[in-house]
Amino acid sequence: MYQKRYKTLGYMLSALTLMFTGVTASNDFQPTMAYVENLKIDLIFDDAGSFNNDRAAVMIANQGRAQFAMINYDGDILFTADEINDLDSGVTAYRQDNLWGIVDRDGQTILPPAYPKIQSFRQGFAAFIKKGKWGFLNAAGEEVIPAQYDKVGVFSEDLAGFQQNERWGYLNTLGETIIAPQYDEIHIFSEQRAAVRIDDNWGYIDAEGKLVIKPQFAQVRVFREGFAAVLLDGKWGYIDKDGDWLITPQFEEAKAFGEGFAVVKQKGLYGFINSTGDIVVKPYFDDAWSFSEGLARVEKNAKVGYINTDGQIEIAPEYVWAYSFSDGLAVITHNYRQYGYINRQGKVIIEPQFEHAQPFNEGLAAIKIRDKWGYISKD
Repeated sequence: MYQKRYKTLGYMLSALTLMFTGVTASNDFQPTMAYVENLKIDLIFDDAGSFNNDRAAVMIANQGRAQFAMINYDGDILFTADEINDLDSGVTAYRQDNLWGIVDRDGQTILPPAYPKIQSFRQGFAAFIKKGKWGFLNAAGEEVIPAQYDKVGVFSEDLAGFQQNERWGYLNTLGETIIAPQYDEIHIFSEQRAAVRIDDNWGYIDAEGKLVIKPQFAQVRVFREGFAAVLLDGKWGYIDKDGDWLITPQFEEAKAFGEGFAVVKQKGLYGFINSTGDIVVKPYFDDAWSFSEGLARVEKNAKVGYINTDGQIEIAPEYVWAYSFSDGLAVITHNYRQYGYINRQGKVIIEPQFEHAQPFNEGLAAIKIRDKWGYISKD
């Protein structure tokens, strides 16, 4: 109903904006055929998130009160609530008034609002709180792990952290304690390793609780692509899963590996290392993001562009803001007023014309026109 009702409105706004405003300056919004042809879900939302598993969460202001909704690929509103968690799983937690329940991806209620809080689902489980203690629900809304913990984390690699008596341990999906509570702080498991803190130092354990890398670091990150960034004596370096150095501490900042590269910072500038520990892009940029779809967003002198995996400039820095590539396109803007999309060759695919825009995901992207959000497609 919403799709048919507002499609015409979207086209009318596109075609008649100039007629009513008389605007001709290039810096003002001028609707184009690209917008009209690519409009997939109409401009009726006050905020909009990215699609995930064919669903997206949107916000609609109703008499000053925010209402959140789950929509499908056609823009149909499947469910509304006062708050909706992320849509990474086939089910999601939602809030009505002060209580939380569970709804499936079709908007069917699995569990009516019953708990003061339900966290996001991970690996089919979501943490819930009851009488001041935390446990876990499954996707059917059943209390499969009773509420008995002071705090809990999320499941990752079939293990979740829990806290009792100010010490952290890990349990499995059956609620069995696999690693007894003994740590001051912990991270999630990633690539069969989890960072744990004892007193002031961080180390790493394996899934059986064996201490494989002794606590010695001031700060740590999770393992990605076989390596983790660690802080020792005020400098960042990278270790492998046995604790051996890939590259010794020498950086002011160090980000996680992605697509075979990691962002590092030296003398206030950013560059990249590869998985053999070589500095393949010498620190030069004022900012740098991780590689995405073979290109990395970089910034120099307040202008944003992209480099390739050889460290060469693929798209020259010319934008005041841009996102990483997603679904083959990247959001760009020259002035923070008009946002559009380019492809990996730097060619403008959708002309800058939106008040704001989000990256494409699953073929759709949220865009904002005249203070309302809708979605465009790539086709």
